Amino acid sequence: MSTCTECFQALGCFDYNAANKISNKIIRINAIGSILVTITKCEQSYTSFEYLKTNKFFRKDDYLNTEVINLINILIKSTPPINPNHNEDHIDPDYLMRLCRDLKNFIKIRQEQISIYRAISTHFSNFNSDYIIDEIEAYKEKAENFKLVENLGPLGIGVERELTILRYLFIAQKAITAYDFKNSTIFLYNAKSYLSSWKEICSQQVYSEKSSKIEEPTSAFAFSALYNVFSDKLTKNGKRTNESPNNMQWIENFLCNLTSKMTLYFMNILLERENVIGGDIKSLWKDTTINYHKEIKDLLRQTGANHIALIYEVTEDIPFHEDGYGYGGTKYKTPEGKNSFPFIYSFPKEKPEQHQPNIISIIQNNKRLSPFTISAPSHFYDNKVGRDYYYIRIDDHVWLIIIFSEKHSIPNNALESIMSLSRRLSGVEILNSLQKFSE
Repeated sequence: MSTCTECFQALGCFDYNAANKISNKIIRINAIGSILVTITKCEQSYTSFEYLKTNKFFRKDDYLNTEVINLINILIKSTPPINPNHNEDHIDPDYLMRLCRDLKNFIKIRQEQISIYRAISTHFSNFNSDYIIDEIEAYKEKAENFKLVENLGPLGIGVERELTILRYLFIAQKAITAYDFKNSTIFLYNAKSYLSSWKEICSQQVYSEKSSKIEEPTSAFAFSALYNVFSDKLTKNGKRTNESPNNMQWIENFLCNLTSKMTLYFMNILLERENVIGGDIKSLWKDTTINYHKEIKDLLRQTGANHIALIYEVTEDIPFHEDGYGYGGTKYKTPEGKNSFPFIYSFPKEKPEQHQPNIISIIQNNKRLSPFTISAPSHFYDNKVGRDYYYIRIDDHVWLIIIFSEKHSIPNNALESIMSLSRRLSGVEILNSLQKFSE
């Protein structure tokens, strides 16, 4: 039935006003319209992250999803009521049964997607955990087996796109943490491509009662050097809007956060590629949401520090290659001594290698520090050489080190800048933003 198809188009485009209007038309023909009205409420709760709010008595999304399943079961058991005045819109009983099956499958996947977002707050800080990735992959496979794209059109496409993008983002985060340049770029590029195509599909839908808002494709990939690894030209910039629902906005924020972090971690590698195409460090950073390099330069001036650096702690379980690549056919040997604590970023550019012994000692004595539990950078003063160090763990391997040539007290506003930098690099801010969407 074309009217049901239009409802799925509207729902897939987050156009809930249109979906309600279309569903109310269907109510006059068949009880399936009431189910679609309730599904519209469920979708509004899901895409707004409203279900992340805890309730003393019940969770609204759980209640609504259960109501949908109950309504579908009642409809399946009963003879579908048909209004004789709408014979041209008569819903074939076989189609109705298939539709009920597809909607039940859809609700099952939505409930599992809800469990993913709820689990993020628990597992996000564990960079080594594959729990979220494994859950996403299992639900994505189930959605594909349900053929939601084929049966529910844009609504089903949205389900699979969201799961696919989330998977790429979390495996990209894992690759960045492991200093894997190749996979970091591929996974982020794929996440960006799927997000852009999802938005484009939404913008191309034509259905009755369509609202006036238009969702445009997002801007080109964040930095030209990385984009040119995969493409000969950049896509045309699109305008960012705030019409996207909260789940899509959070996904895009997560993508931008990881892209900026990856640009900082692999800045030297990317800058070489940028120079090849006639660019420089300004062009490398110009389209990123967060210009970490500029922030670090400003922070150096603000604090009076001599050096700000990122140092990587090599572990035996994850191979480390300074150029971010692992080459097949060559035997890997785990770096030892000071080589197992390489600088991956430094400003000024000259690496503060004379400070490595102190920094290594600091790291080895503070392995339990987590960026998700601290409220201020830790501090160590070496009175033998008169050097002052402030440090924060960013992830499982990387530490932010701020070095002073003498005993130094950092003013409160500079401490706030340091914590802001570390919260964004570590992902604390992204996790907090997920929770804020539900407030």
